[in-house]
Amino acid sequence: MNFRIDRINSEMQKSISAIIRRLKDPRITSMVSVIEVNTAKDLKTAKVYVSCYGGDTEQTFDAIKRCSGHIRKELSDEFKELRCVPQLNFILDTSMDYSEKINAILTEIKKDESDKKN
Repeated sequence: MNFRIDRINSEMQKSISAIIRRLKDPRITSMVSVIEVNTAKDLKTAKVYVSCYGGDTEQTFDAIKRCSGHIRKELSDEFKELRCVPQLNFILDTSMDYSEKINAILTEIKKDESDKKN
């Protein structure tokens, strides 16, 4: 990856996270974390991976997707050096849920093995 793209991704991640925190949408009921931003080389699109903790995850994610135009406008105010701000595609990152399920399964297996030994 290009150093410039990496820097833009990092700055966009920080900015999008701050913008989401400032949103006053009542549908956003859970804590939102911007996990990663992947911007295309031509800077036309960006995949924004977000994770929601607690509350209604689906409702919160839907509200964030609906606010993407507002978030993009706020980004354009912050990133004056970019000719055009990328179109934002929000993707729900479920890796934390998956890792929690795996951890629960491993804990259960460990418990079963210790019960068999006793």
